[in-house]
Amino acid sequence: MTQERKRRVLATDAAASISRMVRDMIATTHRARQEGKKLAYTFIYCCYDEILRAMDIVPVWTENYAGICGAKRDAERFMQRAQAENLSRSLCAYALCDIGFDAWREELGEMPEEPPWGGLVKPDMMLGSGQMICDPRTKWFQAAQHYMPDVPVFEVGLPWIPYEQDYRARDVEDYYVRYIVEQLRSLVKFLEEQTQKKMDWERLSELVDLSDRTWNLVVEAYELRRATPCPMDTGDAMSTMVPLTFMMGTRQAYDFFEGLYNELKLRVAAKQGVVPDEKYRILWGGGLPSWYALSDFDYFHGKGAVFPAETTYRLIEPVYELDLPPSGDPIEHLAWRWTRYWTFWHDKARRRPCSHPDVERLIQYIEDYDIDGILMHEAFSCRSWHPGLIWQLAQLKNIYRDIPSLVLESDIIDIGSYNEADTRSRIDTFIDILSASQ
Repeated sequence: MTQERKRRVLATDAAASISRMVRDMIATTHRARQEGKKLAYTFIYCCYDEILRAMDIVPVWTENYAGICGAKRDAERFMQRAQAENLSRSLCAYALCDIGFDAWREELGEMPEEPPWGGLVKPDMMLGSGQMICDPRTKWFQAAQHYMPDVPVFEVGLPWIPYEQDYRARDVEDYYVRYIVEQLRSLVKFLEEQTQKKMDWERLSELVDLSDRTWNLVVEAYELRRATPCPMDTGDAMSTMVPLTFMMGTRQAYDFFEGLYNELKLRVAAKQGVVPDEKYRILWGGGLPSWYALSDFDYFHGKGAVFPAETTYRLIEPVYELDLPPSGDPIEHLAWRWTRYWTFWHDKARRRPCSHPDVERLIQYIEDYDIDGILMHEAFSCRSWHPGLIWQLAQLKNIYRDIPSLVLESDIIDIGSYNEADTRSRIDTFIDILSASQ
């Protein structure tokens, strides 16, 4: 049974349009099934969005659907179904939700009763993206294949260069790029076999170029949030991340961020902020949000606090600053863009003793966005993203300065981990600390 949830107050028209956009995105997967188009389960930041679109394969974003179930406060029944299949509750809640949904759908031969926004459509293939960001990206679809043995799984290896003191990324990046190129070419071959059609390389090049321009536009729009008062904060960014993470390589994403840029520019000129009386500027320093509790942002706003910047879902840097080698091969371009993004902060971290790229990014945002305090959110079931957040706060204190901080704990979609009264009490205390420090 869906639990009652509070609706968020959104500051921008762009963010307010996202709900309809996500509904349309899911409806597209249902239409694709009816039309006989190929569908592929895949993950956020998979590196090959443009490859799928160039081959007219419709992506089914599994994590997105689990997030919708969480935001609707209707994930519990699907997670319980996964538990009934002997999967541990300590696993990624996104994976539990969707695997439970898959098991239930396959058993019934139809969608479970009243699935959020129509349900998760059975795919024709499942595409992993094994990488250090998330351990389920290797095993999730293998588990799902127990319920869909007729659906092939293809794993794409997407490593990035670890930050080390004894060598620089530029010394080894050619090796990583060659490996990723090989992986992406193998993916293209697999997709050609599944679709019985050849890759349109000219179209792929056009889509990769469109994504580059969209990346740059996203950064330009988000940089407008440096203004005081802040015209849009993380509360809205948890919505505007949708076209950034699920629609790259589409004109729709480019047009969205062009509209967001223009809207924020007008808000800055009019000095129209997220809150009427801005008192505190907080950095969302790490961790996925609790999708069922986004109204916590409204609670912060009621205290005069805004979030001008975040690291979560802002996995993007200006393409013109990545210094990508020229290449007429779109596959090579994707590999270089992936590699140079993940090493973007390496050289900056080396300039500060004992720093680290993740910490350096926090420092830069603190300075660029005039930050008063920092918030980290530790989600219990998301192990690979959240370990290290408290260490980052300790490093900030040791090598930079002691900035007021708050660590909240709950989960991404498991609402049983959330206590609203306790959360609000901790926010109140944090606001008192910010007030005393000014």
